[in-house]
Amino acid sequence: MNFDIFSFARALKRLMKWEKFDIIHGNAEEAFFAGEIARDFRAGYLFTSHANMIPETGLLRGMLRPLNFLKNINNYLLRSSAFNASRIITFSEFSRKLVLKGLRHKKGKRVLVVPPGIDPSWLKVEMQNQGSRDLVLWGRMEEQKGISELLRALREVAARIPEVRLHLIGEGNMTGSYRNQAQELGIRDRVIFHGWMNIDAIQKLIANCAVGVFPSRIESFGLSMAEAMGAGLPIVATRVGALPEFIEDGATGTLVPPGNIPALYRAILEKLENPDRTKVMADAGREVVRQRFSWDQSAQTMTTIYQAVLDEI
Repeated sequence: MNFDIFSFARALKRLMKWEKFDIIHGNAEEAFFAGEIARDFRAGYLFTSHANMIPETGLLRGMLRPLNFLKNINNYLLRSSAFNASRIITFSEFSRKLVLKGLRHKKGKRVLVVPPGIDPSWLKVEMQNQGSRDLVLWGRMEEQKGISELLRALREVAARIPEVRLHLIGEGNMTGSYRNQAQELGIRDRVIFHGWMNIDAIQKLIANCAVGVFPSRIESFGLSMAEAMGAGLPIVATRVGALPEFIEDGATGTLVPPGNIPALYRAILEKLENPDRTKVMADAGREVVRQRFSWDQSAQTMTTIYQAVLDEI
């Protein structure tokens, strides 16, 4: 159980007594008591869902499954934190539908989509990848990111393009397994595990890469992918979750079915062997990000939502 809900509630009450904020904006299960505190101080309360979904698991149902008891309590806290909000913010239409399902469609029009903005520095990256055969992925090294499929596809690509390499940026509970898999596939010398890197280092590295590959099995938004597109990096991704909402297959990137290694292999190969067409698509993708995922646009949308909440107090 997340005991931070109690310390958070005490701290929030103290802040409200000192400052009397007009709006409380929760972002996790720690906001469990925030709705009640907001009512006590006649403030508005919103919640942003960062998870793929709001679980339907209730507290009583969770008690019937002892092995998952603590996890189910946290799920209950998360769901309640969202349910008590006057507005729930999600990052994509895909996430919005999952939240509505988790809340049993009881919030309707109060569940809103506000895509996050990306750091403007991504739009200033100068690509220097002519002739490059390097692939790159950054994010958590977890099963849902589809890295196992990427490693198997890489082996097939290497049979056609011997100089191909893959840069993996990030850490996670599957890092060791992926190192072992690369060794077993005979491609360990082609895979560079960088661990976590700061934003400047990532941008310098990807400027010399040919393709960003993101074969996720599920994705509620895909911030790394939006950053990659904003930098002008050609994209291969999977047709899952929110990704088709901002990647148009064949126009701003290439989408393949999740878990389909032959399709992933063909998509990567097509990018590497057709650099002119690949660049046209990458430029189009960069423009999509420039227009849709700026912090200014996100801030303007949130300002409108905040004002609507204030008007209801």
